[in-house]
Amino acid sequence: MFDEHAVEASLRTAGIAMLDFSWPLPTLSASAAWMLAACLPEDGRVDRTFDFDEPDLVDKANEAWWELAVEYGLLDEDRAFLVSVGPVDDEDPARPHWARVRLEQQWNVVGAGVDNGVLGGPPGRPGFVMLSLDEGVLIGGTTWQDSIGIIALPNPAAASAIRNFMDRR
Repeated sequence: MFDEHAVEASLRTAGIAMLDFSWPLPTLSASAAWMLAACLPEDGRVDRTFDFDEPDLVDKANEAWWELAVEYGLLDEDRAFLVSVGPVDDEDPARPHWARVRLEQQWNVVGAGVDNGVLGGPPGRPGFVMLSLDEGVLIGGTTWQDSIGIIALPNPAAASAIRNFMDRR
């Protein structure tokens, strides 16, 4: 069984407050959102990439996340958005789902936020997808072999990799 309290505590370390553990309204499933890294520049994908040995890696990645979140409108007027979290109860097959959250004034998404696993891990190694409440933008953090990336994708439902995934479902 998935521990809602552990998820909430993990997000709190990132400066993200849980509003609703399960938010069923989006048409874009959390599973489909994980196809973000497979989307192409032709789909509108924007990347900010940082080598592991980059000085101030976490600060630079956090800054990139914030810039993309503001530029593409991840946060609503209350600083709320959706984040993909693990499966609810004993659902079979286990799939991630959306939780509605709010960004607090003090936050550290790529550093302390990934320390407990919900947003990736260990610190500086992100693994997350976030969706604006209006589904207009998807933002993710990913870890590759020698670098990390913060990715923004406007209009994610129109991206070829996401559409193909949804069509197969």
